[in-house]
Amino acid sequence: MIKKIIIIILLIPLFYGCQTVQDKTNNFVEKEEKYLKKFIHKKIDKVIQEFGKPTQYLTPDPEYGGGKLIYNTKKLGINCVRTFEVDASESVIGFSSKGCF
Repeated sequence: MIKKIIIIILLIPLFYGCQTVQDKTNNFVEKEEKYLKKFIHKKIDKVIQEFGKPTQYLTPDPEYGGGKLIYNTKKLGINCVRTFEVDASESVIGFSSKGCF
């Protein structure tokens, strides 16, 4: 019985630690989204001015839809991929971010 109580007492900080990591992760994601939202409805020149030359640029095709600006970077050994979707007038209409903080 005492052994179970000791195990429970030792596991409580672990659960709080996991919540702290989750909170920090959510905070990073919110900051990234807020940062990237400022490029919505802007021309791709603003994105290129901020991030430099994209790793890959898929031009908009009227038949298949919009194009994409793709940025691949690495920070602390973690791959970061930012993708900006653009319409035919080369305005940003959406974005996605994976592994970026």
